[in-house]
Amino acid sequence: ILFVPPEHVIQFDAIQSTLSANPVWNLETSANNTSTVIQGENYHFHRDSYIKTGLGIDAGGTYTDAVVYHLEENKTLCKSKALTTKWDFTQGIHKALKKLDQEKLLQIELVSLSTTLATNAIIENEGQKVGMILMPPEGFVVEKDISFQPKSVIKGQLEITGNQIISIDPDEVRQKATQMIENHGVTAFAVSGYAGSINPEHEIQVKEIIQHQTGCLVTCGHELSDSLNFKTRAVTAMLNARIIPRLTGLLLDLEKVLATLGIHAPTVVVKGDGTLMSSSMAKQWPVETILSGPAASVAGAKHLTGIKDALVVDMGGTTTDTAALKDNLVSLNEKGSNVGGHRTHVKALEIRTAGLGGDSLIEFQQGQFFIGPKRVAPVAWLGHACPGTEDAVKYLQQNLQNNANSTTKMQILTLTDSVKQPELTSPEKKIVSLIKTRPHSIDELVQKTGVLSASSLPLQRLEEYFILQRCGLTLTDLLHITGQFVKWNQQLATKYCEIFSSLVKIQIHQMTRHLLQMGENLLTVELLKRQLDDEVDPEALHSCPVCKVLINQLLTQENSNYRVSINLKRPVIGIGAPIKYFLPKAVEPLGTKAILPDDADVANAIGAIISNVVIKKQLSIIPGDQEGFIVEGVAGTRHFKNFNDADHFAREELTRMVREKATAFGTSCQKVRLNTKDQVPTTASGDPIFMGRTVYASLTGRPDMVLKEHLSETDTKGHI
Repeated sequence: ILFVPPEHVIQFDAIQSTLSANPVWNLETSANNTSTVIQGENYHFHRDSYIKTGLGIDAGGTYTDAVVYHLEENKTLCKSKALTTKWDFTQGIHKALKKLDQEKLLQIELVSLSTTLATNAIIENEGQKVGMILMPPEGFVVEKDISFQPKSVIKGQLEITGNQIISIDPDEVRQKATQMIENHGVTAFAVSGYAGSINPEHEIQVKEIIQHQTGCLVTCGHELSDSLNFKTRAVTAMLNARIIPRLTGLLLDLEKVLATLGIHAPTVVVKGDGTLMSSSMAKQWPVETILSGPAASVAGAKHLTGIKDALVVDMGGTTTDTAALKDNLVSLNEKGSNVGGHRTHVKALEIRTAGLGGDSLIEFQQGQFFIGPKRVAPVAWLGHACPGTEDAVKYLQQNLQNNANSTTKMQILTLTDSVKQPELTSPEKKIVSLIKTRPHSIDELVQKTGVLSASSLPLQRLEEYFILQRCGLTLTDLLHITGQFVKWNQQLATKYCEIFSSLVKIQIHQMTRHLLQMGENLLTVELLKRQLDDEVDPEALHSCPVCKVLINQLLTQENSNYRVSINLKRPVIGIGAPIKYFLPKAVEPLGTKAILPDDADVANAIGAIISNVVIKKQLSIIPGDQEGFIVEGVAGTRHFKNFNDADHFAREELTRMVREKATAFGTSCQKVRLNTKDQVPTTASGDPIFMGRTVYASLTGRPDMVLKEHLSETDTKGHI
């Protein structure tokens, strides 16, 4: 029996094969697509608590950039770069900070960090042991669909509407959590339940029980995502719990490094969407910081140029990241970012990443040159930093015939400063002892260790633990040879490149120009892919024969019978250390202009310090099963007979939730913008029916609360 209340119509769901009663909607009184600003009263601080001078730090894949920035005058006071030390990020950060004006450092009031640490930790499967506590839907096969271990299914089930079907069993939760600790050495938990984003009540209850029973950290799926998809929310919660010690450790170590330099300012961290969170929140939800480096770059590019419509390209040592600016915004990846093969619900900016950078490895294989995607250290740097490199290069000159078919064995290995080492095997120890004397090429190591081939050398673990650094020919070396960029050992880079030119039988200057042009062409294609990305899969350029011919003609114009031209309507903003050497030529085939702002080399660090705290959240209102309306997205099921009551509650609750989170993330701003969107299809007879309303809330503010909290802590310590 279907009960149809007054002013409702019968609706047939073809997918579920069910009938439902939905309210007829009055379009004239509907508040669809309206925007409201709830002002609120900001917290009042002393005028000295507003931030004037900030320190931006970007720990990238190759370089760590640091900049002291005057926020009121929008001016760079000093800047520096140092090589990133992936085995311990704080070493590279310390080196970068030591190069800055030390007096300026004493004026720092806020530190903002963007880092690849969370991304790397997920890709490399690092972190603590996490137990997954799951409440899946009926028919979901946990063993098949979620591969992570250990995991356990507990009682507790919700309908998709958030209504409870089965309550949780507190004793079962305590028992399963204790067993995971005792049997699997679990030190943290991830809790996720079906429909938890609609009604998080079960997840909250389980979290409280586990924390009270074990004292362990617990991450819930609803804390990181308000989207559906039980599996992805569960994986996101697990990854977050796993990497908490890594980011917490980095932030604690960073505080020590800053203190040694006399910097006693609070720290905020850049999220993957380019906004900020306080360090205390970053310690709880580190997964939010994945892809924060590219996000900071886009923020820096916007700030330095003031351009609202452009392509943005950040070329670093390891990768080239491209984004599209439209109306001063970069679209978010609403499906969530994919990191290390794991789909997450972390909303990061829509950014393309390619393995092309100043330190991309150049190889010659089977008669062809290849650039990237692997990153190595330049030979010019090696010759500057490591005594004995000349002997390694001399060996290659004397044994040229060993590398006639491939340049892979010409790559040279040296030791890093890493002190965290696993127990090494005898063959690994032998390699380390040889390289301790001086750098060695792979070819020389094969000869000295007596292995059958280069593939038999046990290098994998030594590189994974950052004990060894691989070096080879890079675009940076070529820039040394041409004299465009000379920072390290130009002479040794030239000698090493001469060995390449002897193997390929091309004059060194001709080969150098050819390879630099290859780098420019790869950048051109990457920019074209970014332009096409909103319409088609741009990777199809490589599989379509016609596309390949047209792209080749675009780059070379070698066919005199026709000309291919493209005219992008937007300029290209270039940032990153090597970009000025490649972008001006790369944009020529695209019919647009390159914009290289001042401080482009540290734009990512500037982006880190000028970013804001931005909080976004949404709630939904849907018709009830029989009558009335349900508000989804809050703990417990919230039923209302009257729509206006449901709408009023949703707006009030959403405003409260956003302000509460904003305070936790470090901003005093209380101004909330609410937007509504209704789903109101029409029946066959033309009657509009109400299927649901989503209320969106957003808040944007400077991270001034972290300074207030820091001043309070300092004040308290002073009184003690």
